[in-house]
Amino acid sequence: MGKRIEELLGGNAGSVVTVEPDYIVINDGVSHAAVDDISTVADPHKVLVIYDHDVPTGRPEAAAILRKNLRFAEKYGCTYIQAEGTGYQYMLNEIVEPGQIILGGGSHGSIFGAKGALGINVSIPELARAAETGRYSIVVPETVEISLKGNLSEGVSIMDAAFAFIRQAGDVRRKSLEFYCPTLSQHEKEVLCSMAGLSGAYAAFTVEEEGSPVQTIDLGSVVPMVMMPCEKREEQGKAEIRERETLAETKMKAGQIGGYTGGTIEELRKAAALIEGRELARGFRLTVCPATSRDYVQAMEEGILTKFIDFGAQISAAGDHSVSVQGAGVMGPKERLVTTGLYTFAGAMGCEDAEIYSASVETVMKAALTKTM
Repeated sequence: MGKRIEELLGGNAGSVVTVEPDYIVINDGVSHAAVDDISTVADPHKVLVIYDHDVPTGRPEAAAILRKNLRFAEKYGCTYIQAEGTGYQYMLNEIVEPGQIILGGGSHGSIFGAKGALGINVSIPELARAAETGRYSIVVPETVEISLKGNLSEGVSIMDAAFAFIRQAGDVRRKSLEFYCPTLSQHEKEVLCSMAGLSGAYAAFTVEEEGSPVQTIDLGSVVPMVMMPCEKREEQGKAEIRERETLAETKMKAGQIGGYTGGTIEELRKAAALIEGRELARGFRLTVCPATSRDYVQAMEEGILTKFIDFGAQISAAGDHSVSVQGAGVMGPKERLVTTGLYTFAGAMGCEDAEIYSASVETVMKAALTKTM
C-alpha cells in the first residue's frame, strides 16, 4: 500500500511538488498575521476566515484582529465563519472531505489526517503567498509508520497515549506519520492525529492496514500522563512529559476542559459521568469550553451543561480557549491550572508566573474533585 502523503501530493518522498490546496485557513489565533501581507486572493471560495480563539472578544487588541479579519473577508469575498466553535473541529465535522489538502498557520492541522485529508501547518509568509497564488510547493516528506495495539485501561485516555508516543517518538520532525490503530474510535483517532503535531511531524494519518511499523505502542501499558509547563510558545513542542503519579501531590487551583481534546461531546459525556453524585472541591475553579456550537447544543439537550453548572463549573462560549490572557478561566499570580488544552507556556492562561499543565479529561476531573493530580 502506498504512503498516504505521497498519494495526496502526487510525488515520492524527496521530490518537489506544487499543489493547489482545497482550503486555506486564517483565524484570529496566529494566522491572522497573514492578512497584513496578502494583496490579492486567487480563489476567495478556498480561503476560510474563522473567528474561534478570543470568543467572546474581551480585549481591544483582540477586537482589532477580529475587525481586521472581517474586513479582509469582505474585501475579497472570502467565507467568514463565526459562532461555530473551534475551527479545526468545525472543519473536520462540516467541511473537510477525504483526499483534500488544507493549509493553516496553526499547530494542529494534522487532525484532518484522521479523515484521510492532509492538513499542513505553514509559516505566515507561506500562508500569505498561497492565498495570493492558490498554490503551494513542498518537498514530499518521508513516512514513518507506527502501530498502536491493544486497548486503553480504565481511566486512561487517548491523550495519555499521544503523550506517551511524543515522549518516545525520537526524531520525526518534518516527517509524515501513519498510525495503524484498529481499536481506537474515530474521535480518538482525531485526538491522536492532532496531538501528533507536537512531535514536530509534518502530517499525521490513521490507516486501515498495517504496514512496516518502526514503533509499536501497547495501549494497555499506557498510564496517565501530564505535559509540564514551559517558558516560551516556541518551546512548546519540547515541553517535558511525565507520568501523572510523579505529580500526585501537586496542588491545583483550577481546571479547564475544552477544545477537540476535551470539549467534544464524547469528552463532555465522559466528564459528566465522573461527577455523578460528587462535589467540586472547595476553592477549585472549573471551566468547561465546548469544542463547537454543535457540541454545546448537544450537551445542553442531553442535560450535560446543567450537570456541570450544578457541580459548580462555569461554561464558556464554544471555541478555542487554550490561550486566554483575559476573561473567564485565566490564572492569577502563581496559580496552577490543569487543562485539556495543549499550550503550557508561560502566560498562555493569564499571569506569566502561573503554571499550566496539560492532561486528559480524567486528570482534570480528578483535580476538580481532590485539588491534586
